[in-house]
Amino acid sequence: MRELIERLEARHSWSSLESGGYVWRWLDTKADGPPVVLLPGSMGDGAMFVRTLLSLGERLRLIAVTYPEQSDAEGLSHGLKAVFDHLGLPCSIVVGSSFAAYWAQHFARLYPDHVRKLVIGNGFTDASDLADNPLFDAEWVRKTSPAELHAAWLQRIRSTPVSPLQQLQQLMMEERQSPENLHARFAGVTQSTACPPLSLPDDAIVVLDCEDDPLIPPAARDRLRQAYPGARHVRLPTGGHYPHVLNPESYESLLLDLAFE
Repeated sequence: MRELIERLEARHSWSSLESGGYVWRWLDTKADGPPVVLLPGSMGDGAMFVRTLLSLGERLRLIAVTYPEQSDAEGLSHGLKAVFDHLGLPCSIVVGSSFAAYWAQHFARLYPDHVRKLVIGNGFTDASDLADNPLFDAEWVRKTSPAELHAAWLQRIRSTPVSPLQQLQQLMMEERQSPENLHARFAGVTQSTACPPLSLPDDAIVVLDCEDDPLIPPAARDRLRQAYPGARHVRLPTGGHYPHVLNPESYESLLLDLAFE
C-alpha cells in the first residue's frame, strides 16, 4: 500500500485551504471527466481512496478530501463548501464513506445546488445504529483522550492479520492521521443525530452498503435505506466496510455509471 500511495503522490500533489480555523487538504486528479468528491470515514485521509484514484483518476476528476479535526456535521459541511468555492467546482458527485457518509447528508441538505448525486456509502442514520458496539461507546470516547484512543486503535490494527486493508490502516494511523483528528471523527459518530429530509430528487441519492460489513449491523443498513425509500439502493455481496479497498471493481464500476449516466 505504501508503494501505491507513493505512486499516487508522485502523480498528484496535495493542496490545502484554511477555513473557519481548520485546514482542509485534498488531492485533485484534474481530469476532464465529471467531478467526484471522495470523503473518507473515521480512519485515514483522502489517500484511503488510493486504488480508486489510480484506477479512475484519468477518466473522472476525482477530488479526495482530508477533512480536519471537527466532529460537527454542519461545521464540516461549511468547510467542504469552502473547498468547493476555492476550486470553483460545479455541481458534483459527493461520495461519503462511513462517518463522512453521515455528514455528507448534511452537506447535501445545506448545499443541494452543489450536489449532482450523493453516495451514502457504508453509512448510518444516527449514533443509535452503533450504540451496541463497544468500539463506538459514547461515554468511552468522551472520557478517552485523543492519544489514548489513537493508541488503542493502532494496537487493534496491528493485532489483525496482515492484508492490504490492514496495511493501509496501519500506515494511516502511524504516519498520516493525528490523534486529534481520529478522536474528533469518533466523537462525531457517537454524537450524530439523524439528518432532516433532503431536497435532492430520489434519483440523485444512492445508498451503498455491503452484506459483509462488520461495523454496520444489518438492521442499521435497512434503517438507512428506509430513510431514503426512493433512492437507488446498492448492496454489494462483498466489500466489508471499505469496498473501495476490498471490492474495488464493483465500487469503481458504480462511480463510472453514476458519472456518465
